[in-house]
Amino acid sequence: MRLQDTYRLDTADIANGKILTAKQTEGFTANDCYNIGRHAYTAEDYYHTILWMEEAKKRLPKESDSQPLLEEILEYLAFALYKQGNLKRALQTTEELTKLNPQHARARNNVKWYQDLLVKDGVKPSDHRRNIPPLDNQRPDDGMKDSERTIYEALCRNEVPVSVKATSKLYCYYKMDRPFLRLAPFKVEIVRFNPLAVLFIGVISDEEVERIQLIATPKVRIHFL
Repeated sequence: MRLQDTYRLDTADIANGKILTAKQTEGFTANDCYNIGRHAYTAEDYYHTILWMEEAKKRLPKESDSQPLLEEILEYLAFALYKQGNLKRALQTTEELTKLNPQHARARNNVKWYQDLLVKDGVKPSDHRRNIPPLDNQRPDDGMKDSERTIYEALCRNEVPVSVKATSKLYCYYKMDRPFLRLAPFKVEIVRFNPLAVLFIGVISDEEVERIQLIATPKVRIHFL
């Protein structure tokens, strides 16, 4: 999710297997999107919870036996909307859940709770479902100052220009400051000096990358369960 933010990747594009200029891969299912959203929820990252639960909801009609998952999506989505300050949308989503499953006790209780909060905020009951404002979904605070995060992310996207003078001082070299690296040195390219950014080239082969992905995938799935 940090990569999604840093590179300004659209949620739907990621779910469709489109990531920048990389070769398009197989897309995500509604359940995949739900799992990402639930992971964000457990981390109290309601910004990404909303993004991924909404994407899961969009994809669900294309899949069979979708009601049980839709109920969970709506419940997580409603609470995330509430936490992000979207009370009317939280109420609207929870009422959608109660229509889907009238026996959902927690959803019925939450409808009353959201209604009470709206009244407390000075919203008349007749206006609870009218004039719903645009979605407010702010990114979570990651501990970095806004200026630091802006610069950091721009650097990652290669959007910070480097002067001709600075570029002329950039160079490449072989990293050999460890005994093992004397036998197999790393290729290093200095991209910029202030702040220092370097690119390691050919550290692992394509075959090794595929092997790491093969080993990691089952563990990622277990983590989602």
